[in-house]
Amino acid sequence: MMGNPKMQKEIWTILLLAAAVDVHIVASIYVSPYDLMKCSYGERGSLTATCINATAGYFKSTPYRFDQLDETLRCVNCSIKTMDTGTFDISGNQIKNLDLTSSQIELIKQKAFIGLIFLENLYLPHNKIRSIYPGTFTGVKKIKHIDLSYNQISILSDDGFLELLNLEKLNLEHSYIHTISPRAFNGLVHLKQLYLKSNLISEVKDAFSNLTSLEVLNLEDNQIVALNSTEFYNLTALLELNLANNKLKNLVIEFAPQSVLRNLFLQNNFIDIIASNFLKGLHTLESLDLSHNQISEVNRKTLQNLYNLHKLNISYNKLTKFQTGTFSGLPQMELLNCSHNSIEEVEITGVFSLHSLHALDLSYNKLSDLDYVGLISRLPRLSYLKLENNVLPCYLETEMDEYFAEDNFKYVLYDNSVGSMKCVDTPNKMSRPLIPDKFFEEKPVQTGASGTEITTFVLISIVAVCIAFLFYLQYRTYQQLKYSSSQRTTSVVNLLSTDLENRE
Repeated sequence: MMGNPKMQKEIWTILLLAAAVDVHIVASIYVSPYDLMKCSYGERGSLTATCINATAGYFKSTPYRFDQLDETLRCVNCSIKTMDTGTFDISGNQIKNLDLTSSQIELIKQKAFIGLIFLENLYLPHNKIRSIYPGTFTGVKKIKHIDLSYNQISILSDDGFLELLNLEKLNLEHSYIHTISPRAFNGLVHLKQLYLKSNLISEVKDAFSNLTSLEVLNLEDNQIVALNSTEFYNLTALLELNLANNKLKNLVIEFAPQSVLRNLFLQNNFIDIIASNFLKGLHTLESLDLSHNQISEVNRKTLQNLYNLHKLNISYNKLTKFQTGTFSGLPQMELLNCSHNSIEEVEITGVFSLHSLHALDLSYNKLSDLDYVGLISRLPRLSYLKLENNVLPCYLETEMDEYFAEDNFKYVLYDNSVGSMKCVDTPNKMSRPLIPDKFFEEKPVQTGASGTEITTFVLISIVAVCIAFLFYLQYRTYQQLKYSSSQRTTSVVNLLSTDLENRE
C-alpha cells in the first residue's frame, strides 16, 4: 500500500493541509508585545490610571487620553530601561502623582519628565538608576516629593536637583551612594526632609550647608567616621538628626544659638569620650540616644546646657557608676535609661533633685546593693524603677515592699524569664528606711575590755578631772572675791566713823 504512488500523494496532501491549518492557528493566536500594553482608568472615583507592561515609548502613543480625572498614573510590570526626553510629554494631562516603582529604569535623560507641569509626587523606588544628571527635572518645578530609594546611585553629582525649587521631601535610602558632591543639593531651598539611610557614605563635606529649611536629616547606617564640628551649624530649622549606626568616635557637634533641634540619635557608634563641648548650642534638645557606644563616664559639663532634655538613653555602654548629681542639671528629664552597663554602685551626689524624672532603668548592671531611700530623696516624682538582672540581695524585695506599701510606685527587681539572673541570698539586714546601715551592723561579742574601750575610759577620766579642777578654781576665785568685798566694806565704815568723830 505504501508503494502505491497515488496513496503517497494523498498522504502528502493531507499532511500539507494539516501543517497549513497549524500555521493559521498559530498566526491567529500570536500577540505582539505592543498588544499587551494598555492604560485604563481604575475604579470610579479613584482618579488613577494604570498602565500595564508599558515601555518608554508607549505613553505618548497610547490611544488612552489622560484628562482631569487622571491625577495619578501608576505603572505595573513596566519595562522602561531608558527614559528619553519627553517620555511623558502627554498632551492635556493633569497628572499629579507618577508611580514608576519597579519599572526596570536604568537611565534617565535630561528633560525626561517635561510635559508633566502639574506633577507633585514622583515615585521611582526599586529600579536600577545609576545617576541623576543636571537637567533631569527641567520643566517640573511643582514637584514636592521624590522617592529614589533602592536604586544604584553611587555618586550624587553637582546640581542634579537644581530645578526642584519646591521640593520638600527627598528619599535616597538604600541606593549604594558613597560620594556626595558639595553642590549635590543646590537649589533645594525648601527641602524639609532628606533621607540617606543605609548607603555607603563616609564623609559629607559641607553638602548640607545650604539646606536652611531642612527639618529632618537621616544619615543612619552609613560609614561616616568623622564630621566637621560645624557640619550642621547652618541648619537652623533642623528638628531631627539621625547619625545612628555609623563609625563615629570622638564627636563634637556645634549648632547655632538659634538652633531648634529636638531629637538627636547617635546610637551604635564608637563614641568613648564625651567632651564638655560635645553638644554645643542644643538648648532645645528633648531626646538624646547614646546607646550602644563605649562611654565609660559622663562629664557633668556635657549635659549642663540641655535644660529641655526629656529623654536620655545611655544604655549598652561601659558606665561603672551612677551619680545623681551628673543629671541634676536636667530639670525636664522624664526618662533615663542606664541599663546594660557595668554599674556597681549608685551614689547620691549633688544637692539638686531631678524633679521631673518619672522612669529610671538600671537593669542589667552589677549592683549588689541599693540605697533606695536616698535615691528616692533625689527623685521625688519617680514612679517606675527597673532593677532586674543585677546581683541584689533577696531581702531587698521584702524591704521595698514594706517601704512602698502605701505608694503607687512600680519597681521591677527580678526578671522571671528562663535563664535570667535572680537575687543573691545574703543575711537579712534590719529594716533601714531612715537610719544609715552602719547603725545596724552586728557588734562582735567580746569577753574582755578592748583597746578602744580602755582608751575611751582614760579619756573620759581625764575630762572628768579637768572639769573638777575647773570647778575648784572657780570656787577659790569666788571666795577671794567675797573676802575682798568684806574688807572693803569694813574700811569704808571705819573711815566714816573717824570722820564723824573729828567733826564733833
